[in-house]
Amino acid sequence: MRIVSQRSDLEIFTRKALIVVAIAVTLVLLWAARGVLILMFIAAILAAGIAPAVYRVRLLWRYRFRRNLPRGPAVMIVYLPFLAAVILLCVFVLPRFVADTRELGAQIPTLIEKNILTPAEHYIPVGFIREELRHGVELPRSQVFAYMRNAATAIASLLAVLFMVAYMLVDADRLRNTILLVYPADVRGDRRRTLIRMGNRMSLWLSGQLLLSALIGVASFIFFMAIGVPYALPLAILAALGELVPMIGPTLTVIPALAIALLSSRWQFWAVLIFAIVLQKIENLIIIPRVMSRRMAISPLSIFIAFMIGASLLGVIGAIIAIPVAAIVQVAFDEIFVSRRERRQDVDRAGTLLRKAD
Repeated sequence: MRIVSQRSDLEIFTRKALIVVAIAVTLVLLWAARGVLILMFIAAILAAGIAPAVYRVRLLWRYRFRRNLPRGPAVMIVYLPFLAAVILLCVFVLPRFVADTRELGAQIPTLIEKNILTPAEHYIPVGFIREELRHGVELPRSQVFAYMRNAATAIASLLAVLFMVAYMLVDADRLRNTILLVYPADVRGDRRRTLIRMGNRMSLWLSGQLLLSALIGVASFIFFMAIGVPYALPLAILAALGELVPMIGPTLTVIPALAIALLSSRWQFWAVLIFAIVLQKIENLIIIPRVMSRRMAISPLSIFIAFMIGASLLGVIGAIIAIPVAAIVQVAFDEIFVSRRERRQDVDRAGTLLRKAD
């Protein structure tokens, strides 16, 4: 009996050890493939944001034509204009952005000489700075290759995300059912509602974030063009992209605009500074409460903590996806720890948040 007991204990220990090793190997593999997982998560966010439009198209088709529209054609109706908009943006806006950025890089030495070095040479020696600008900045060949590789990687990642979004939209029901197979049959209904809530939260965040970025980008472009700030398009696109990074994004993206305005004229610098301050106040007091308050019910402390964790782990990409991750965690927390107590509404049970109506 003792030998059988020892063998049984050894088998249990071996199984536990193998489970621990399997979990460790899985975590290592997931961390090694984190780039692909990030792209999948970004594609899932975009798919969740576009899915309500697919649902509305199918409802409208059923209402107008009295027949069901398959999911595939509905996805094409919604996704093809989105894809066409991305392609048109790359074809028409991206070349202008690259040309303006290249021209800006060529004009920076002249602007620095005219607006900074010439006024400052009466007070401090600037000869060494002028000498460095005269020789220009030459990038090492390895750094040029690194930039080309990063650009190719970014283009490939964009194409991969666009294809994954299309597949996720077409196979949304199948993907959701596959996830639900992990849970027992008696709780799949609750988990299905949880997944729907997460998808709706992602859709609300994405639509609000895109609307906010578009408003800031268009307002910045109109203002820069009105006062004659050079390279208004790259600066406006940078301001729109900065809205995707919470907390520090809008502040960091205004610095290049201030620098370009300062190199052009002093009054443009002060105009851009006042515009940035006023725009931030309008955004915080009017735009965000109207656009985002009802879309993402997350406390500022949760957003800040999620932003710090995401930025420390994955850099800028982590900072961008931090809020959607926080929204998913909040929905899961509500379903697991809060909703059950709320549904009980038991006045005699400790920890109940709501009391029964009298």
